[in-house]
Formats: sequence, structure tokens, C-alpha cells
Amino acid sequence: MSGQRDFPLPPPPKESRSRRTEQIGAGVGAGMRIIGLLAALLIILFWCSGITMVQPNEVALLTRFGKLVGDTPGDHVQPPGILLALPYPIDEVIRIPVKEEREVAIDRLQLGAASNNATALDPIRDGYVLCGDQHILQTNVRVKYRISDPVAFHFQADRPEHILKEAAAASIVQTIAGWNAMDTLRLQRSTRAEEVERLPIAVRDSLQQRLDQLGIGIQVSAVEFREIIPTPQLAEAFENVQSEQIHIETRKREAEGFAARTLPKAEADRYTLVNEATRFQTDVTTKADEEVTLFDKVYAQYLANPELVWSRLYLEAMEQIMQSVGRLKFVAPGTRIVISPKSSLEKSPSVVSNPAKEQGP
Repeated sequence: MSGQRDFPLPPPPKESRSRRTEQIGAGVGAGMRIIGLLAALLIILFWCSGITMVQPNEVALLTRFGKLVGDTPGDHVQPPGILLALPYPIDEVIRIPVKEEREVAIDRLQLGAASNNATALDPIRDGYVLCGDQHILQTNVRVKYRISDPVAFHFQADRPEHILKEAAAASIVQTIAGWNAMDTLRLQRSTRAEEVERLPIAVRDSLQQRLDQLGIGIQVSAVEFREIIPTPQLAEAFENVQSEQIHIETRKREAEGFAARTLPKAEADRYTLVNEATRFQTDVTTKADEEVTLFDKVYAQYLANPELVWSRLYLEAMEQIMQSVGRLKFVAPGTRIVISPKSSLEKSPSVVSNPAKEQGP
């Protein structure tokens, strides 16, 4: 057995080789068809990748090779809905949430944590605002805004929110510089026209004017002062001033209340006195006019018949005297009457007899 030798196998027949070649060719053909289908599917997916859905709270900007699609400014903005676009990088769809209200924080105008215990302010490190009466305050503000012009918002500036923060800080500093500290802390002041001007509205108007000049497509909806307080170095002095201001306002309200109670009473008394004086004047004037009229009539009769008028006047005067006395005493003619103070008090005059009758013949 050890002496046997191994011989190679004989080659397969020609029919087996041709069959294997056909099988290999069929497999390669099937693989190429699958690759073709996959390539076609990828091409279809590639060309359909540009189709997108724009949400109801946003609009879209379509750029083709970096240029906006559309002939007019109105055509540049694509409304919500299905947007047919070419695949990237041919077309690029930029979504702009125009109906979303955004908010940015302006916190650079307040002190840092390291400055609360410091005895002095660092103008470089610490943020603050300076009032018109040279008081120093710190504030924390929130600005709410919407995108009003999508094209300007995306293409006018690289970082529009950063520009918004800088413009808001500048508007806050500039506006508060024209207000005193107490009005700034109350966030309102009274104008000369007796109108109330509110600090958030004044800052919003100033900020909107700046943004309109820059043209970055932002509409400010509100400015909220989350905090506005004096710096820790001046807090005690501000508390003292505010306490005195409250005391002054309290005394002022008390004085106004006293005036409100006293003035109506004084007006009523004045009205009563004026009416009484007017009525007295009317009565006196009327009586004087009546007396003048009566005198003129009596005087005309006196000129016509003096003796008759004189006698009538005498009788009327005696009648009035007789009506006014309390008790009457008749005295005989020729009797002398002496009226002493005591008798005048008693309304009974003393009667002295006629001396001629007392002497006798």
C-alpha cells in the first residue's frame, strides 16, 4: 500500500464548464439589474429630495445656486404648503418661522455675581444704566419680537439676533438717560400734557426705529423689564430716599383729602352767604324804593294841601304811638308830668299836681 502513487483527477467534461459559465453570467446580469434598479431608485429619491412641506407657522425662501427664486419680492417668499424644489445643492430651502414670537434676553446691563460684594463698580466688567439725575441702576430686560421680512432677516445680516441685542441695549441706555431714577423705578412718568408715559413703550419705540433704519426685518412686539433695581452699593441710599418719598406722598394725600373735605363746605358757606347778602340787598332796595315812591306821593299831596297832610301825618303818628305803649294814663290839662329814670323803667310817669290848684284862693 505504501508503494501506491496518487494521480490527479481527470478534467471535467466541456459541458460542465459551459453550464457554469452560463450560471455566472446569469448571476452577473441579475446583479446588474438590481444595481440598475437601485441606481434608478436613488436617482428618483435624489430628485424628489427637494420636495418639502412648509409648516403653517412659517414661510420658506428658495435659492437656486445661491440666488433667490422669483422675479418680484412677493415671489421670493414661499407660502405654507408643499414646495417643489430641486435637490440640494442645486436648490436650498430656508425655513423662516414668521408667526413664532421669539425672545432674547438683554442681561448685559446688570452686575455680575462677582460685583455684588464689591465696594465700587467696574465700568468694563459691570453692566449698568445711568439715569438723567445721575443715579446708577441695573436692569434685566426681555425683548419679544417677530420676523416681519424673511428676506431681510436672513440675508441682510449674518447674526440678526446679535444685532437686536446690541440695538436693544443702546435703546435702553439712551431712553433711561432722559428719565430720573424714581420714574425709572416706577417704569412711568407724567408728561407736561398730563399724560402717562411708560418706559417699556418708550424703549420699544426707540428700538423699533433703530431696527427699521438697519432694515433687518424684525418687528418688536414687547419689551419687558424683569428687574430694575439700584446697585448694591447704592441700595441703602435708595431705600432712604424712597421712604422719604413715600412719606411725602402720604402727607400730600392727607392734604388733598383735607382739601377735598374742606373746600366743598367752604363753597357751600360762601354760596349761602352770597345768597343771604343778595336777598338782603334786594329787600333793602325794594323797601327803599317803596319808601321813596310813598314819599313822592305824600309830598305831592302836601304841596297841594299842607294842612290836611300835616294833620293826617300827625294822627297816623299818634296812632302808632298809642299802639306801641303798654299802659295809658289820662292827665288833666295843665298838669305837669315829670318822667324820672325809675318811672321810665316802670313805664309809669309820676304825676305832679298843679301848684296853682293846691294853693287855694
